[in-house]
Amino acid sequence: MLLQVSGLSAGYGPKTVIEDVALALEPGQILALLGHNGAGKTTTLKSVMGLIPIRAGDVSFDGANINRLPVAERVARGLRLLPEGRGVFPDLSVAENIDVVASRNCAPGCMINPPDVLDLFPALKERPNTRAGSLSGGQQQMLAFSLAILGTPRCLMLDEPSIGLAPNLVERLFDQVLSVCKDHAMTAILVEQNVAAAMRIADRVMIMNNGRIVFDGLPDEARASNFWEYF
Repeated sequence: MLLQVSGLSAGYGPKTVIEDVALALEPGQILALLGHNGAGKTTTLKSVMGLIPIRAGDVSFDGANINRLPVAERVARGLRLLPEGRGVFPDLSVAENIDVVASRNCAPGCMINPPDVLDLFPALKERPNTRAGSLSGGQQQMLAFSLAILGTPRCLMLDEPSIGLAPNLVERLFDQVLSVCKDHAMTAILVEQNVAAAMRIADRVMIMNNGRIVFDGLPDEARASNFWEYF
């Protein structure tokens, strides 16, 4: 397993948000992590990334426990988080955004270089000098995704990437997620309110309710279940 989480509990202040969360993902596997707002999905991603401390449990990446590793070291090992809300530098141009992130993540021989992400999204390739903050919402999300996969990412966690996007742009973005994961054996966790779009590309589905995993199975099994009651 590339990413393995067991007995994970975390929260904010005195409030525990997630309890006893467990998951195990193989290279190239896409997991749709679904549930109502406030179910604990984002807290799960932040806990795995090291952005908030865990209260119990273990997070292992490529066979090594990373509970005590700082965020920068987790990024260096290939764990990436694309947060909700367009993770770009709005005052820098498209090219400058890519150059800044590439300078830290793209060592010689890395898996995904700047020309690769520009080939994924021709709309960005045509606007190298455009300030990121003036791009459309869809183009900003494409840029944010491009920044997240620069270098040698091994596990990509995406938090609500479809928010504010037109349906055709959601489909295009998710197709690129699928393509990158399968072409590079990259694991992905997709937190998404657009259930149909997420399940279209997912290999597995997990559903959270009140901070706990209440379903773990295949997309077809999820469709046949009563999981809709959790939305």
